Amino acid sequence: MTVRAAGRRLAAALAATGLVLVAAGCGGGAAGATTTEDGRTRLVWNMWSGSNSEVEAWNHLGDMVTAAHPDLELEFQTTSFNDYWTKLAAQASGGDTACILGVQSLRVRTFAPVLMPLDDVLAGAGIDAADFEPSIWEGLQVDGRQYGVPYDFGPQVVFYNADRFREAGVPVPSLDWTVQDFLAAAQSLTGDGRYGFALYPTIDSVIPWSLSLQGVHPVTPDGSLDLTQEGFVAAVQWYTDLVDRLGVAAPVAASSDPTPALSAFMAGDAAMVVDGPWQLVNLQQQADFEVGVLPIPAGEGGSHSQVAGSGFGISRTCPEPEKALRALAVLTGPEAARYLAEQGRAYPGRTAQQQAWFRPELAGAEEGLRTAVANGVTSAATENYTQVSQLFTQYGVQAVNGQQTVPDFLATLQRQAG
Repeated sequence: MTVRAAGRRLAAALAATGLVLVAAGCGGGAAGATTTEDGRTRLVWNMWSGSNSEVEAWNHLGDMVTAAHPDLELEFQTTSFNDYWTKLAAQASGGDTACILGVQSLRVRTFAPVLMPLDDVLAGAGIDAADFEPSIWEGLQVDGRQYGVPYDFGPQVVFYNADRFREAGVPVPSLDWTVQDFLAAAQSLTGDGRYGFALYPTIDSVIPWSLSLQGVHPVTPDGSLDLTQEGFVAAVQWYTDLVDRLGVAAPVAASSDPTPALSAFMAGDAAMVVDGPWQLVNLQQQADFEVGVLPIPAGEGGSHSQVAGSGFGISRTCPEPEKALRALAVLTGPEAARYLAEQGRAYPGRTAQQQAWFRPELAGAEEGLRTAVANGVTSAATENYTQVSQLFTQYGVQAVNGQQTVPDFLATLQRQAG
């Protein structure tokens, strides 16, 4: 596909996100690669980060690229996860993206027009699909074509404050805990201005509960959005009841914090939270208590969480795609996977390096995470998943606080995003 054709496809995809942007053209891209004074090729690499620890980890990977290929260096540019997608959309619509791009499985369909298909070049770079977890390898495909190479994957899990459990005399749940066990623990751990659970209305954090409580997902296998199906409405009602009716989670407010529930957990204001294993690098740096890991508690649908993950792709406008591919092979290679695992940043997409994630201080997380991975569900995503996610949070704050009914909230979202 030509860049101009890709631009037309992207413009249509971005229109679905609700972003008003100028149309893409066939020019640009030179900013993605430059030549340094000493003759190296400098490739711009765009990725999201949530902390200084993450930035340090990504810069370490950039140094690994230069160590392996002295003629290359990476210029790392970063922003928060939520802002990353808006920024990428704006850059892509102007034909001015970085050479190497972070890409996430739930959003790859939206941004596939920006990315170079990799199927015909991976073998030459020494990248073999057999080395990766099949669910996330396929998760970075669109219509059977590969647009990214994964570095991590994982299901949403329950992080818990083990110190709070001990102090309150509440038994730490077992791996086969149920929703009833979760509610009992959350109620026992709520009081004195602290809560048993921290939540925020994001679609990614609700889906594990809808899968476990009702056995339903709001996106059909063909990528269609179905937010008003009976099971999903019931699951979201249960989720909002944690605040409005049961009081085991605090009321929420619109926030610029990309992870407000996790922040409340790390501050000690809540004893449990749902997030992904990629957050352990931040928890280790910022939480001053022992953190435990459990799978989502089982409901009528069992214990399930959607499996998502991320990787790196190459922009179609990159003027040095062969060099970008060499860098990509290092960024997603065995040494990089092992390093990110040891830092607690990424549960590796490469199967041979997964054990490195469970270094001594994370040994207690192994059973919980492996159980969650085994019960994970690979989820489809809509072409406008970014818009769906933004609107879910925008309208969800009122629903969680009891200011709008859940059926009305989901019907409004379905009309606007469906």
